[in-house]
Amino acid sequence: MRTKRELYQEAMRAVALRRQTARANAEDARAAAEAAVPALRHAEEEVRVRGVRCALAGASGKDRTAAAAALAKAKQELTALLASSGRPADALEPHFTCKKCQDTGTFEGHTCICVHKLMQKLRREEIESLSSLSISSFDTMELRYYPNTMDDKLGEPVRSYMGGLLAELRAYAEEFDRSSESLMLFGNAGLGKTHAALAIAGIVLEKDFDVIYVSSPDFFSKLEALHFGADPGGEEETLLQTAAGADLLILDDLGTEFNSNFFLSTLYSLLNNRLGAHLPTIVTTNITDGALLEKLYTEKISSRLSAFVPCLFAGQDIRSQKAQEV
Repeated sequence: MRTKRELYQEAMRAVALRRQTARANAEDARAAAEAAVPALRHAEEEVRVRGVRCALAGASGKDRTAAAAALAKAKQELTALLASSGRPADALEPHFTCKKCQDTGTFEGHTCICVHKLMQKLRREEIESLSSLSISSFDTMELRYYPNTMDDKLGEPVRSYMGGLLAELRAYAEEFDRSSESLMLFGNAGLGKTHAALAIAGIVLEKDFDVIYVSSPDFFSKLEALHFGADPGGEEETLLQTAAGADLLILDDLGTEFNSNFFLSTLYSLLNNRLGAHLPTIVTTNITDGALLEKLYTEKISSRLSAFVPCLFAGQDIRSQKAQEV
């Protein structure tokens, strides 16, 4: 899990590499063009000289008409030479990936949107590697896998209930901000809880919020190993701070981790800190019994989780249905 600062630094390195590559490609293109068109070097030098003279005339307050006309003529001659060899007018210029910032990472004194897009891409890749699922969308959650039969507890068919729930979760993602409520997606295994959480993550990332995804057993076991082992770089504290301060934290598969005193105290601290800071968290769990939840996680933790909006996933294991279709 990378901090937001680490994502920014990695994105800026990628942008710098793009700029370096564009400039190197332009130099290669210039060398090839000058070898093919011997008069090209002189024409380029003429454009440079005329450009300097035009700039000096403007800076000294003199009439720039003649200098500007000479510069325009030099540029036309250079363009004609390039065209004669089948090259476009901008053949000698670097072709930057981002036209706004020209791959500098900064536009009008602010971080360019291309950097934010790269940070989103890096975070998506990280989430997908940690979750072993791709960040898809709600459109890929097919309602046909939920039974179209009446459920007495729900008071309606499972399919229509799940259609409504998924629509509400999509709306939650589209309207997301740092004051959004926390959600608990709960239900039996294989009903799409993680899929829905990642669909929310995809939309929220597009809104330029940072999303941290952690698998509960992996995350807390790593923290515990760092806590009781060697941690010279302070990775435990960095991981906790990153999770605690994320715009949206997705805590997946709660209930499958090893239950220890360290885990209970760390989970409580994480939930408590985020609730205190009014930062939204999404928890997914297969635990459907509130009494079992309190027994596993103590009253203090269950009271924090009770502040989450409950979202029950109903139906039959979708993964087994898809396996039978293969």
